[in-house]
Amino acid sequence: MMHSLRFLSLVGLVGLLASVQGHGQARGYAALPAGPATASAAPVPAAAAKTPAAPTFSPDSVFINPEVRPQFVGGDKAFSAYLAKSIRYPQLALQRRVSGKVYVNFILSAQGKVTDAHVISGPGNGLNDEALRLVWLMPPWEPARVNGQPVRVACTIPIAFTADR
Repeated sequence: MMHSLRFLSLVGLVGLLASVQGHGQARGYAALPAGPATASAAPVPAAAAKTPAAPTFSPDSVFINPEVRPQFVGGDKAFSAYLAKSIRYPQLALQRRVSGKVYVNFILSAQGKVTDAHVISGPGNGLNDEALRLVWLMPPWEPARVNGQPVRVACTIPIAFTADR
């Protein structure tokens, strides 16, 4: 007798859930997930079920290799023109005829602005400071993108100095 009561209760609960699923779908609700039947399961609105998932990254994330790389507005030619126009070769480096590349690392914000810039390597003699100055004064870039969203990205650029100017 006890077993048949449990069986009937289970059949009744399954029938109730099937009924809720059928009515829920007719009203624009998604089906309940498969799995153990529970009385606390509620239908999920269809709009919520079809909404694309939020980005799986934090706004504070810093990307290294985004889907769309950042770009200086106007491209490489515009970047070279910016450097040529803005560079001030340090007097100490000119006197010592020091030349070379300075590698500057920075974070480009989702708005395309430079943050956290620092020199990774360079010949010194004022060239490192000048490269850092040039990076801090750059106009905003076209930001990197992931899933169509602008994101923060880590960048490293070389700035070449030639003493034979």
